[in-house]
Amino acid sequence: MSHARLMIVEDNEEVAQMLVLFLGSRGYKVAAAPDGAAARQVVREALPHLILMDVGLPDTDGYELLREFRQSLRTRYIPAIFLTQRNKKSDRLIGLELGADDFITKPFDLEELFLRVQNAVQRATRENLSDPHTGLPTGRVAREEMAAAKAQGDRAVVEFRLRHMSDFRDFYGGLAGADLLRYAALMMNRTLNSLGAADDFLGQLDENTFIVITAPEQADLIRRTIVERFNADAVQHYNLGEVVGADKIKVRAPSGTEYLLPLVRLDALPLK
Repeated sequence: MSHARLMIVEDNEEVAQMLVLFLGSRGYKVAAAPDGAAARQVVREALPHLILMDVGLPDTDGYELLREFRQSLRTRYIPAIFLTQRNKKSDRLIGLELGADDFITKPFDLEELFLRVQNAVQRATRENLSDPHTGLPTGRVAREEMAAAKAQGDRAVVEFRLRHMSDFRDFYGGLAGADLLRYAALMMNRTLNSLGAADDFLGQLDENTFIVITAPEQADLIRRTIVERFNADAVQHYNLGEVVGADKIKVRAPSGTEYLLPLVRLDALPLK
């Protein structure tokens, strides 16, 4: 899956570098973390589509790290594969019981590893667990979390919708549209890191609709901040565009023809 983000949690520098180079050459964007602390930071910055982790780490063990990720709303649904020298049945059972998607023992075949990674990422997309562009929980997962939050009564649901994405995709193409979705997801995640809490949820109901579940007292600030940041930066996604009025932009096609497009905007629905 092109452009999917992977996180390698591996303290052996040679193994980590080999995996970064190999999986990177197959179209993945790969980040490496040598220990649990670095892995937590990588996940905070940008949610990966899949985590590939060793069990033995300098500051923790992979089992404990996965248990931690599975307890957090924002990381609960990220597919994870253990890559370790441990090969006992009991080790595999522990990993699978924690919610790991696969368990691969070292030494491993790179081509087989690639196929298992690819299958895990594609399975999450196919089963409507994560968005293929952003890696965020989507579809039924997002709807279930939203329903649970409304039932609890002590959580606020903020819904965001992108407007004019079809005009943007028609002019710049699907890849540029996917990049814009990834930007929106990264910006929202960073906003939650600074203004929200670790148990806040970020997901997508559909390709152009995002939701945040957070504490009621922080919801309005998060809502306003996300909308203001996205709309202030929207013009930067248009190549050499000239803003016309408050909500339109003049762009030039390679043929020289000029078009007037509505600017992509992010709206937030009233708090629920």
